[in-house]
Amino acid sequence: MKAGTVTRVTRGVASAVIVTAGLSGCTTGAEAGRKAADSARTLVSTLTKASDQAAGAGSAEVEMSVTMPGTGGRPVRLNGLYSWGNGLAVEAEMPAEDLRMEDLVADGTITYRLVQGAYYYGIDPAPSGPYAGRTWLRIEASAVLGERGAAGMNAGDNDPTAGLKSLKWADEVTEIGREDVNGKSSVHYRATVPVDRMGDAGAAFGAAGGGGGGATELVSDVWVDDKGMPSRLNQTLGSVIVDIDFLSFGVVKEIAVPPAADTADITEAVRNGGTARG
Repeated sequence: MKAGTVTRVTRGVASAVIVTAGLSGCTTGAEAGRKAADSARTLVSTLTKASDQAAGAGSAEVEMSVTMPGTGGRPVRLNGLYSWGNGLAVEAEMPAEDLRMEDLVADGTITYRLVQGAYYYGIDPAPSGPYAGRTWLRIEASAVLGERGAAGMNAGDNDPTAGLKSLKWADEVTEIGREDVNGKSSVHYRATVPVDRMGDAGAAFGAAGGGGGGATELVSDVWVDDKGMPSRLNQTLGSVIVDIDFLSFGVVKEIAVPPAADTADITEAVRNGGTARG
């Protein structure tokens, strides 16, 4: 594999990590759309309960996009399954152009997995070189996140419901109104969370691509369906925007490690800043 290809993969991995390290409908009119909350405490309690129920589901099928300075203002998209009951695992499809990997697949789509502490990217068989015939690229999470970050990835705070946890720090919550989200009747809430009340969570969110930009508050829009589960979450901090649609919860599916014989490990190339050896 050429050094230039590995460099592009390295950049693509950075974008995918932001998506996986985890953060519209029509309103019903001006008066109903921004009515003041009768009790901010009651609404925070409602959102906290939705957060806890979602986290307890253990898995979710999601559609997600993240926009940040490192993506050039273009969202990085992901559609797939997260599982976090026993360590974080992901299986998803991502547009190759979002990952700057267009030259690695003919159909424009990258199959992406995060399992057992490593990232895997499904590619067309390499025609030549040291990785000839391989159909997966493997990168250890520690090469991208560092040892501490890789260990923290499985600490229980990096599933797609993690962004909901910030709502407990909200000092302003309003009920926007009832809207349809992917066929589910949902109540739309907006919460404003001061960054200085979020502790490490605020620092982590703002560190995404350096996109905090001095923003002082995280604005979260969350839609809760009639079962008390979140159906959509939109969060904005400065120029970082995270959009998640929760399509279903509790999906049971094993996310397998690709066969070693089909896998090219490019961890060391990524550690060396995209310089391929061999």
